[in-house]
Amino acid sequence: MALIQCRECGKSVSTEANTCPHCGAPQRKPLPPPVQSPPLIQQKANAPEETIYSDKVVTVTPTRVIILGTTYALRNITSVRMASTSPQIAGAILLLLLGIFLLLLTILPFNENNYRPIPGLILGGGIIVGSIIWICSRKPDYHVDISSASGELHVLTSKDKAYIQRVVQNINDAIVRYQ
Repeated sequence: MALIQCRECGKSVSTEANTCPHCGAPQRKPLPPPVQSPPLIQQKANAPEETIYSDKVVTVTPTRVIILGTTYALRNITSVRMASTSPQIAGAILLLLLGIFLLLLTILPFNENNYRPIPGLILGGGIIVGSIIWICSRKPDYHVDISSASGELHVLTSKDKAYIQRVVQNINDAIVRYQ
């Protein structure tokens, strides 16, 4: 706390006082001098950041990568790569085995007097065809994996391999170009 002279009575007043304790005159608080920033830093702060790549989900700039609203500093990223995860087909395989089992039960007659294989063949064959279509329609998931000193993360997942390759390539280009 510093002391200044009152504007009205000239007696000592604290710089933190709103009014003079002697005469009650309002006091203005001294304003600190403005801080001057160097012109180069000021220009950099006002300049828009260059965008290397951008879409609805990903933005890559020379200093950062923004994926689904999460920002990763480019200087902390040590590497980026595409990874893939095989589709889960255990349920489809179990259904296929059930269809084969049902088909075998239909083919092997247990009671030849009352043998009607058509409904069993249709049901077993339908289950087999459905499970094969299910297995063939499953696609792997592709991921953008970012490595840093703190570990490796799946930061983006898609079934579109070309899209993930494009994102990985742009992040790699930014790492090489700006670090």
